[in-house]
Amino acid sequence: MELAGNEKITIEKVQLKRSINFASTTSILLTNIGGSAIFISPSAILHYSGSPIVALILWLISGILNAGLAFCFVEIGLLFPKAGGPYFYILEVFGSLYGFIFLWGFVSLIFASSWAISSYSAAIYLVTAASPSCPYPDIAVKILAGWIIVTLVVLNCTYMKLVTKIQGILSMAKILALLLIIVTGLLQLSNPEKNNLATLTDIEDRSIDAGSLALGLFAGFFNYGGWQVITILMEEVQNPSKTLPKSVLLSFSIMICLYLLANFSYLLLLTPAQMFSSDAVAILAMQQVHPILGVVVSILVAFCSISVLNVLIMGQPRLLFAASRVGHMPELFHMISRKFLTPWPAITFCSIPAFLVLMYGNIIIFIDTISLFACIMVSAVLVALLYLRYKQPNIKRPFRVPIVLPILMLFIDILLLSMSIYKKPQELGTCLFILSLSLPVYLVTVVWKNKPQKFQDLMARITLFLKTLFILEKSAE
Repeated sequence: MELAGNEKITIEKVQLKRSINFASTTSILLTNIGGSAIFISPSAILHYSGSPIVALILWLISGILNAGLAFCFVEIGLLFPKAGGPYFYILEVFGSLYGFIFLWGFVSLIFASSWAISSYSAAIYLVTAASPSCPYPDIAVKILAGWIIVTLVVLNCTYMKLVTKIQGILSMAKILALLLIIVTGLLQLSNPEKNNLATLTDIEDRSIDAGSLALGLFAGFFNYGGWQVITILMEEVQNPSKTLPKSVLLSFSIMICLYLLANFSYLLLLTPAQMFSSDAVAILAMQQVHPILGVVVSILVAFCSISVLNVLIMGQPRLLFAASRVGHMPELFHMISRKFLTPWPAITFCSIPAFLVLMYGNIIIFIDTISLFACIMVSAVLVALLYLRYKQPNIKRPFRVPIVLPILMLFIDILLLSMSIYKKPQELGTCLFILSLSLPVYLVTVVWKNKPQKFQDLMARITLFLKTLFILEKSAE
């Protein structure tokens, strides 16, 4: 812009900054591939497989399948390099209604529960490390968990560069904990009396059908899940066409190896019965060797859970930010801080249901339903990818996977989904019921355009007041 006297000023667009480089992308993926599930409840695959050696094979297959799935998401993500991830892809390919249904599923099933679980896990492991043998009231754990959420929300609303640096440090806690478990387990190989090497090939005295193995793979998808958050952050990744493929390859290569070795160590140190009976398998395994190792692992797992929560706070609100652009969420969620260039209205909103679930809810019972919804979402994204390959074969794609990969992944995903539904039909009913509630909400909030003028004026005044009070600006496209 040029003024009189040849004086020039530059007007900078108010938009999300590309502050996530290759190292930050990799640390986010290392943290969120499986989160802290490997330390807390890795025994689900063992339960369905019926044999330690079969369980290890399922861990390997699940990791490879998740990596292939991640590359499929990278292809479609680079076609639509905007905040929003799977929601945005479904919206662009299938239209407004289907996009809103999946947005509803994300908000009602995943956001609050994932924040609450991660913060509660971090708090309970910190308390356990501080007083391993002393009982503690549940309300104290929840207050500590709430404080962790508040701290990370404030950081994510202000300094994104600082957050990505902290994330790099926190992600090391997960790697250190895994290495400690692996080294401790492998050292026991020299002592046959204290390891379970001879029982690794044992098979339980029960029939292992295809449905059980499918549920084992389904559990494996959950134990490697969470990497999808990087697609929601697509708009803030530097040079995504080069960064994402390299980061996905490196991250999955590391995590598959570490998860296999960690599970091998668990099986050396613990019997299947011990693994099934514990909600803190990593601590129990380390305590078999020395009590102090249990305390060390408690601290590292707590930091790992904080790291997972930080990634969720960093990524998931961007979905509301993207939804606001197309009118699926209030206009306020499309605004960012003019000073910090972060979507803090969306971040703050997400923290409210997370607090409610943390204080009053019991989200653990919904884990199967959440996994089922994630599986349905994956199928929808793969169908979108194949549809684009058919309808727009010549469009420039920064990254392309072999066509056989999304076809194979879709077939496997539908097969796993079908067998899981056969085994647990109630969870499907719950999932479909929750998704069906989105239809009347969509009709009222999106389709109904001619709302009463008084209501529109009220919403406009509230938005303007908050925009002025907190120095917000609508983000540039």
